[in-house]
Amino acid sequence: MEDFSALNRFIQILYGSEDTFDIAQTAFSEIGRMFGITRITLDMNIPETRQTPTGEVSHTCVYSGDIADDTTPEIVWLEESSRTIENGVITLKVYAPIETNWTPDDRQFLLSALRVFLTQIGSYRLRDLLQKSAMTQYLTGLPNSGGFISFATRKMISGDLKKYNSYYFNLRGFGLINRRFGPEETDNIIVRYTRALVEFTSEDEIIGHLGGDNFVALIHKERTEDFLNLLQKTEIYGIKDGTKIPVTISAVAGVLDIDDSLVNPGQVIGRASIACSVARSMPSEPFLFVTKEMSTRVYREKQIEDSFEAGLSNNEFKVYYQPKVNTQTNTLVGAEALSRWLCRGEFVYPAEFVPVLERNSYSIGLDIYVMENVCKTIRSWIDQGIEPVPISVNFSRSDLTDESLADQILEIINKYDLDLSYIQIEVTETATSKEKGLITSFLYKLKGMNIGSSIDDFGTGYSSLGILRDLPVNTIKIDKSFIDNDELTIRDETVLRNIIRMAEELNIEVITEGVERKDQIELLHKVGCDLVQGFYYDKPLEQSEFEERLKNKVYNV
Repeated sequence: MEDFSALNRFIQILYGSEDTFDIAQTAFSEIGRMFGITRITLDMNIPETRQTPTGEVSHTCVYSGDIADDTTPEIVWLEESSRTIENGVITLKVYAPIETNWTPDDRQFLLSALRVFLTQIGSYRLRDLLQKSAMTQYLTGLPNSGGFISFATRKMISGDLKKYNSYYFNLRGFGLINRRFGPEETDNIIVRYTRALVEFTSEDEIIGHLGGDNFVALIHKERTEDFLNLLQKTEIYGIKDGTKIPVTISAVAGVLDIDDSLVNPGQVIGRASIACSVARSMPSEPFLFVTKEMSTRVYREKQIEDSFEAGLSNNEFKVYYQPKVNTQTNTLVGAEALSRWLCRGEFVYPAEFVPVLERNSYSIGLDIYVMENVCKTIRSWIDQGIEPVPISVNFSRSDLTDESLADQILEIINKYDLDLSYIQIEVTETATSKEKGLITSFLYKLKGMNIGSSIDDFGTGYSSLGILRDLPVNTIKIDKSFIDNDELTIRDETVLRNIIRMAEELNIEVITEGVERKDQIELLHKVGCDLVQGFYYDKPLEQSEFEERLKNKVYNV
């Protein structure tokens, strides 16, 4: 009965603690004295898994008896093992003096205690893994954002965070690796890459995985150069058709030199991600350190993003109209619709907000808004007896991924019962083959609907002459850079004349934008371009001002 009382006390002690390892010495103490145990060891052999990316091999003494010393001859009298949830093995070994003489009942009693202990260890490790899983990324087993911030918080509280640089890095060209190896092997490549990162880090550093190909790190400042070198070139491998193929991974990184200005642990990710975003837009820069100017710029962009939807809902975007003029007759013949944003009483100009909206695929919302506004306005002019002119409406290249865009445009035109000749859709020339494909498809859809189209900034891409041949456009707008020289030369004249001649032979209308001077008008007359847009005649006008222009379409210049 005494044996069973001891076993009950052993179980109560184990189950009364959150940490099985810490309480083991106390739990085994009475049993150890009863049976003369010198020590009990625990060997843990855990394979590499997503939960334990580097695996775990350890040897621990969980109980040391009072009679144990270096001179006591001992042997392993009892051994018991169990499998872990990762298919690893945990083994307990019970040591006692050589002359120990346990009965079969003694051995059975001790086996029962060992099995209880192994069961409790399994429960403890399961709880630990569940807690870690909430703080780790499922694929790599690295800390996720929560686990990373938890580490940073501890370092901030201890005052050690300033010893680190924070990194936010994104893997270059990972889409190509995915297409080459497929999704499953790409996951394996990411796991191998994370092992290389973990092998680099010291015990007091951390690598975090935010998902996909985005990672974060806190590395001691004195190791900055070494870590940046690792990010620029890490050699691993992929397996394709049973063959190992070398893979070199490089990353673009933003780096935050942590100092006293950091007031929130979350900023170790946020600020470094700012520099990473900027570095990604600069192919020649593999990494950038955070600067004050960078933070200000990104904060401004975030303001624009956060205010955009409300701006649309509150009609803060105003449509302005910049006239197009026939220079032979000085007559208003058309206009381009341009958006201006009056946000909280302050104008935000397109050069500031349009790139932000395009990067985040918000521009289609604005472009449809302008299209609706223009069609509604043209309808009001017709109803008032004011004769309209054709209005061109800009659509961003990023909009063209929406296959229904042309249908949406036609639906808006029909909604206001307008003649199709009053609307022209304007897109900007592109330099990439992918975007060219999108533009081509979009323009052919418009042509099939009898909606006019125009290419803006003609001459700024890499294949301008190919556009004349391949795209079904009604109009090209020659970029102002062709007439922007302080003194216009015979070379300017020759280039323009040939562009205009080819366009006319292809039945494409030509208009030159950015016209501001008399000598530019004269040159354009010489080369046969009579349609212009620019400050020489008019700046972009508010709707009411443009309506006055419509009533008297002739300019006195």
